[in-house]
Amino acid sequence: MMPRAFICLLIGLAVLTACAGAAAPMNVPAGVPTLMPTQPVTPSASTNDWRQLAAGIELRHLDTPGVPAQVIRVDPTKVRFVVGYDPAAPRALSVWAAQYGAVAAINGGFFDARGEPVALLISDQQAIGQSYVDQGGMFAIDDQGVPHLWSLADQPYDGTPFAQAIQGWPLLVRPGNKAAYTSDDSQRARRSAIALDRAGRVLLIVAPGATFSLAEWSQFLASADLDIEIAVNLDGGSSTGLIAQSEHGGVRIDSFVPLPFALLVLPL
Repeated sequence: MMPRAFICLLIGLAVLTACAGAAAPMNVPAGVPTLMPTQPVTPSASTNDWRQLAAGIELRHLDTPGVPAQVIRVDPTKVRFVVGYDPAAPRALSVWAAQYGAVAAINGGFFDARGEPVALLISDQQAIGQSYVDQGGMFAIDDQGVPHLWSLADQPYDGTPFAQAIQGWPLLVRPGNKAAYTSDDSQRARRSAIALDRAGRVLLIVAPGATFSLAEWSQFLASADLDIEIAVNLDGGSSTGLIAQSEHGGVRIDSFVPLPFALLVLPL
């Protein structure tokens, strides 16, 4: 029989070896892991019709393997956007939406253990955090209420003042319906994204099932019948959420965890 101390030593070495082989890549934002099982899939891009929920708000289901993805299309001339931010008292997306009387809402970008954004966030003209450099994308609302979305690798943020803004990673779709992210790690999770279509409307998109890896998510959106001009990924996994509510129905995909900030769509 081996001495007990020698057995403990062997167990310790095995644990250290396993941890060394699981090191995370450098300079990549950390997401919240999904709480749903994952299954390999082949992305599909067939869609159904748009259904109007309220002035400037339309809902569409996207056929995917498993749970359908949901899209809210927003006419920015008929609503206003607000980035709610409260790291001291994070809350579920449904609570954010109810607090602001939002007609639609989606989770924002990545955040750290203190509830602070890992990239730049602008809430009511107040800038928090530092911009991504050479990666990701930025969604911003100017003083006239006009939405902007662009690649931060192609156009670094130059300090231009905006009323509201969030940043996400990675860029998913480039102009011309080109998938922008191809580094597939096969890690499937709940996914969320924000996009602009060619008419300048804002698309809030969520896949509530653990259906896509990031590369599959990028390819799916690039091939979907949504007329996307550009799209960027938001925080996925447990943070994923999409809310739209009206007397004509809506969609309610709540976040699994409290969120320190959210993008809210309010009536004029």
